[in-house]
Amino acid sequence: MPRVQVEGFTSADAAEGQTLLEFCEEHGIPMECACGGFAACNSCRVEVLDGEGALSPVVEEEHDFLDAPNQRLGCQAEVLGDVSVRLASGM
Repeated sequence: MPRVQVEGFTSADAAEGQTLLEFCEEHGIPMECACGGFAACNSCRVEVLDGEGALSPVVEEEHDFLDAPNQRLGCQAEVLGDVSVRLASGM
């Protein structure tokens, strides 16, 4: 199983294909999600610290919300391998 580390929280195993938002909800990590997970806001934005290639490719819906190459929306980024992220909502 892939391992996810959210900075400031304990790392844990994630189901492959699970979004970062789903992972955070499952593990009680307070990731905001104003739009309900439909890539219509940026409240679930994260900064990928390590393992960017271990996430699914960026989808078209994310482009308007990302300011840097190492950012993703937690509702769209699916875990494929070990990854470390920092919650970065509202950046």
